Amino acid sequence: MSGKQDALVEVVELITRHGLTIDEVSAALAGGRTFETTKSGSVLSRLFGYIGGTFIFVGLAIYVGMRWDDLGFLGRIMVTLGPGFCIFVLAVACTTDTRIDRASTPLFLVASLLQPAGIIVMLREYSHGGDPSYGLLFMNFVMGLQQGLTFVAKRRTVLALTTIVFTLGFVTVALDLMDVDHDLMGVVLGVSLTCVAWSLDHSSHKSIAGLAYFFGASILLGAAYDWLHRSPIELLFMGLACGIIFLSTVARSRSLLFVGTLALIGYLGAYISEHFADNLNAPIMLMLIGFVLIGLGALAVKINNTYIARRSDAPALK
Repeated sequence: MSGKQDALVEVVELITRHGLTIDEVSAALAGGRTFETTKSGSVLSRLFGYIGGTFIFVGLAIYVGMRWDDLGFLGRIMVTLGPGFCIFVLAVACTTDTRIDRASTPLFLVASLLQPAGIIVMLREYSHGGDPSYGLLFMNFVMGLQQGLTFVAKRRTVLALTTIVFTLGFVTVALDLMDVDHDLMGVVLGVSLTCVAWSLDHSSHKSIAGLAYFFGASILLGAAYDWLHRSPIELLFMGLACGIIFLSTVARSRSLLFVGTLALIGYLGAYISEHFADNLNAPIMLMLIGFVLIGLGALAVKINNTYIARRSDAPALK
C-alpha cells in the first residue's frame, strides 16, 4: 500500500470517527473564514491548556516534595498512585467522547509516569527488604498488562508505545534476574524491538515506528560491538552495520539509516585509529573502496532499469 493510500485510509477513519460531512470537509479544504477562526481558536485554547496543565503538575510535584516526610506511608501512596490511576481513568473516559478525544494522549502519558512511581512507592513502604529488582519486575508487569489490555480495547498509538516500553522493561529485568549475559540480552532485545518496529511500520501506528527502529538498532549495534570488540570476528560488526543500512532501504527508515551509518563511520574511525594510526594508506584505501562501491551501485541500478525492470514489464507469454 502506497503512502497516498495509507493517508486516504487514515482520513476516512477520522471523518467516520468524528461524524464529519462532505460539506464540512469541503469547506475546510476551501479555507473558509469560519474554519480558519475555529482553527486558530482551537490552537490557542490547546496551547493555554497544555501550559496550564504543566503549571498545575509542576506545582503539585513541588508541594508533594516539600511535604513528603509529613505525609506518612499511606499519604505517600495516595499522592502518587492515586492521581496516576485517576488520570488513567480520565484518559479512558476521554476516548469515549470525540469532543475531548485529543486530551486522552497527554493524559495517558502522564498516567504512565505517575502510576509506576506510585507502585514503587507502595512497594517501598510495605516491603521488608529483598532484591529491588523484583519490585521493578512487578511494576513493569502490572503496567505492561494494564497498558496492553487498554491498547487492545482502544487501539491508541500512545498505548502501543507505553506497552512496548513496559514490556521491554519487564523482559530486561527478568533476563537480568536469570543472569543472562548482558551482550546477549542486548542483541535479543535489539532484534525484538526492530521486529516490533517493522510491524508498527506496516500498521496504523507507524508514527512511532521510527522511534522503535532507532532504539532497536542502537541497542542491537551497541551490544554487538561490545560482544565482538577485540575478538577474532570483530569485522562482523561492520557487516552488521551494513546490514542495518540495507534494512533501512527496504523499510525506508531514516532512523535505521542514521544509526547504521553512524555505527559504520564510528567503527571504521576507531578501527583505523587503533590499527593504522600512522599509516596513510588505510584511509586512502577506504576512499577507493567507497568510490568502487558507489560505481557498482550505479551499475546495478542501470542494469536493473535496462534489463530486469523492462523484462518484468513485458507482457507474459501465454
